[in-house]
Amino acid sequence: MENNIIDKTYSEAVIGLDEETLKDCDLWYNYVLNLPKAQQVVYTVILLNWQIENGGFHQYFFNSYGQFAYLTIKNLNLIEATHRADLLDSATHLVNEEYFIEDKFRHLIFNREFSKIVDFDDLLFDKLNELDDKYYNMEDENIFDLLQRYLDNHE
Repeated sequence: MENNIIDKTYSEAVIGLDEETLKDCDLWYNYVLNLPKAQQVVYTVILLNWQIENGGFHQYFFNSYGQFAYLTIKNLNLIEATHRADLLDSATHLVNEEYFIEDKFRHLIFNREFSKIVDFDDLLFDKLNELDDKYYNMEDENIFDLLQRYLDNHE
């Protein structure tokens, strides 16, 4: 299997996640923050990719994974997925146009208190959809190849 090291690293990253952790914004965030770097990178990048592939940036933020947006931007840049990092950065700025500090932003996302995300604001939804299309059509940055290369160099 081509992505064996990625699958293995992801499995190691989630082994300590349980229902209780996933129900607590700070517990979940700190769990991910304190993972070994390779596991954190794989976890945040794979989560983003799954969410975008399944329902786009709106789904990523709606399903509380957007609380990891700022961390994921750093991790995308770390694996040299700079165009995907830029797209996530743009999406995050669209959602967080009030420029809440990261901690407040995380809590608002986690608790589904961003009304324009929860209520499917049309303008925001359309703008995020445009970013989804760019993400889907980005052939120059294969996320799995970049993760593979990162893991190969950081074992």
